[in-house]
Amino acid sequence: MAIFYDFLGSVTKLGLEKLSQRNLPKTQGNIKLKGLKESVEIIRDEWGIPHIYAKNTEDLVFAQGLVHAQDRFWQMELNRRVATGTLSEVFGEGALEVDIAARTFGFARLGKADLKLLPKHLKQLLKCYVKGVNAYLKLHQHKLPVEFTLTQHQPKKWTLLDTMAFSRLMAWQLSHAWQSQLVRTQIEEKVGHAAAHEIDIRYSKENPSILTATGDVDKLCQSNLLKGTHHPLLQQNGGSNSWCISPAKSTTGHAILANDPHLTLSAPAIWYENHLNCPDFEVTGASIPGFPLVMIGHNTHISWGITLAFTDCEDLFLEKIRKNDKNLVQYLFKEKWRKATVIEEKYVVKGQEKPHIAQVISTHHGPIISEVIGETTHCFSLQSNALQVGQIFRSWWQLNQAKNWTDFVHAMSFMDAPQLNMIYADVKGNIGHWVTGKVPVRAKGDGRVLAEGWSGECEWIGNVPFKEMPHMYNPEKGYIITANNKAVTDDYPHYLGESWMNGYRAKRLEDLMAQKRKVSLLDCEQMQNDVHSVAAEGFVQLFQELYVELNQVRNKTYEKALHLLVSWDGQLTIDSSAASIYTLTKYQLIDLLFKELLGEELTKCFQGSGLQDPGLATTNEFSGHDTVTLLRLLNDTDSWWVNRIGGRVEVLKKSLMGAVEWLKNHFGHDHIHRWHWGALHRVVFKHAMSVKKPLDQAFNVGPLPIGGDHDTPLQTTASDRKVMNEGLISTSYRQIIDMGNLANSKAILPPGQSGHIGSEHYQDQVEAWLKGSARPMLWTREQVEVYKKTSLLLKPKIKVPKY
Repeated sequence: MAIFYDFLGSVTKLGLEKLSQRNLPKTQGNIKLKGLKESVEIIRDEWGIPHIYAKNTEDLVFAQGLVHAQDRFWQMELNRRVATGTLSEVFGEGALEVDIAARTFGFARLGKADLKLLPKHLKQLLKCYVKGVNAYLKLHQHKLPVEFTLTQHQPKKWTLLDTMAFSRLMAWQLSHAWQSQLVRTQIEEKVGHAAAHEIDIRYSKENPSILTATGDVDKLCQSNLLKGTHHPLLQQNGGSNSWCISPAKSTTGHAILANDPHLTLSAPAIWYENHLNCPDFEVTGASIPGFPLVMIGHNTHISWGITLAFTDCEDLFLEKIRKNDKNLVQYLFKEKWRKATVIEEKYVVKGQEKPHIAQVISTHHGPIISEVIGETTHCFSLQSNALQVGQIFRSWWQLNQAKNWTDFVHAMSFMDAPQLNMIYADVKGNIGHWVTGKVPVRAKGDGRVLAEGWSGECEWIGNVPFKEMPHMYNPEKGYIITANNKAVTDDYPHYLGESWMNGYRAKRLEDLMAQKRKVSLLDCEQMQNDVHSVAAEGFVQLFQELYVELNQVRNKTYEKALHLLVSWDGQLTIDSSAASIYTLTKYQLIDLLFKELLGEELTKCFQGSGLQDPGLATTNEFSGHDTVTLLRLLNDTDSWWVNRIGGRVEVLKKSLMGAVEWLKNHFGHDHIHRWHWGALHRVVFKHAMSVKKPLDQAFNVGPLPIGGDHDTPLQTTASDRKVMNEGLISTSYRQIIDMGNLANSKAILPPGQSGHIGSEHYQDQVEAWLKGSARPMLWTREQVEVYKKTSLLLKPKIKVPKY
């Protein structure tokens, strides 16, 4: 059966590739298009990356909309349907839950409200982008990507609302921390407060914070470098690695900026590289199809990168809801019943004659999300700064045009969401960092657990002032590292949350940085691909300390595994057997300590699995903290969780033996030196169509063996929390920017630039990405000409008057 399935998959792939090739967009020659003012040249290089040369900004953005659609329109169609809650129109009832969630959170409603705040000139730019997308649809209405043929779906025109709703979806997906509140509450209900507190999220004191002292903030708040934030318009302001290095610390004598955002890997990639050039400004880097400009990259003057900040900008409230005798929905607040906001939503579902009708109910805190998370007995509302009206597009526009630190800060002031660590470097040698996104100030409590919405005691009473958000400018140590780790020290005056990631990647990067007197571009590339685990060092040390007691089991395979583990260097390479033993032992530890009391589903949530449909969120804020918790419990001789199993020696014995037995059964032999990590740990770039077999074999890229885990700088963590995993969160894009010579910068985008399965650029960057290498990030016109593959000239289509 497996042989037949493989054969069917191969035949399907061959057929779809040929069909896709017939529908590839035009990239060579001339096209006349309505909506252009002047001609635009689009040069695509050897990797299919477009370099757009326009004579004005509006034509530049028009052309970006065109190339986004040319290479990624199926992806854009899915993105807008997720954001607007209309997936079930194409995919039927199976997508209805995602649609209900999207409309409950209200991404389209927020996008519409955001649009009203935009200045006229920015709204006009968005219209130009939309015109570019629709120019593609008009040209290719009968030659769309092959996915449209498979689904028998004909897309509608792209709209301003599609782009704005999608921007809202992105902002919300990158914001945190309501899921951890629910997980924390559920754990406490299972085991009580004391036991739950013992395994709660706690940041290890051995791991670094981004700001090393509160004075870093205080000094800058008093500096005139913040003068840009006093603009009148600013009075309304409320998983990844990145680092920037000062000229004194770099071998180039200029600043260096590196960034590798960690997201769920997919085919096509989340990001889309493009180089935009017009007389007003020039910028290059990673964009997201459906949204104009550049999200990560550099312009002529500055470069920037992003990591998630994991500040706490969300709270769950337990609400009391009722319908009165007039069928009016009300909620209790401070002993009075208030009228709830009720919106009736109609969902057109493919295959159903009548639309599905559901209500979105909101209190002043936010939407009731109980149905979204499968809660039937309680009403939860979500208050989130990512679900507030804002000026996201304005922020990115200002950033793309920024010329210095003041301009950068000004751009950050408009970014009410998402919550990001934004790092900065410029051609003059300055480096900096700013945490974006509004963080609430609460009247009472810290938002770690569910609040009683009716009491009024835990209301939000404002936000942390923008100029007091964590930031640095030219720190004395000569570099800044962010890896989703704790942003501030304990003496920081505002509460930002406790949901930072565990800090092991940051610790490893700090150690590597400290080893070098000067850091080169090659050093940065090696740091991005480092697979050494600081967390693993802690486990190895524990096994070394208890080696005599642990080495009492009369089992030769167990003895060999124990010996291999205690002599391991902590490198999770694909050929490491110790990495397999270490990881399986951790999984066994988690099952042994928690599964009996928490149950299987809550144990997965404790490990970081998302609480809702993976189309919206794959993880929660507990992700990665199981490792910290295990080390803390095992090093605490008084741990209730460990002692109830018989103490740490007994726990470690059982877990290691369980790992050995699992590996023997999986590999079919006890030759432990052949239990390679790469045989278990593989990456698949999954396509949306892969849910239907054998389309997975046609569209997916992989499986491919890869090193690392959640705690290594090269993060490769399983979103499904399975031992045999292929859906990984990892480096979705890598860039290293040389601010002394922008043409010397590098980048890599896996699996490739194109979303067309029949394109040579569908997966042409995977091999280099796996090897840890990168390709030139072309900047000068001379460079672009050297690597030029095709040239497309867009000309304005002039309407000839009739006489």
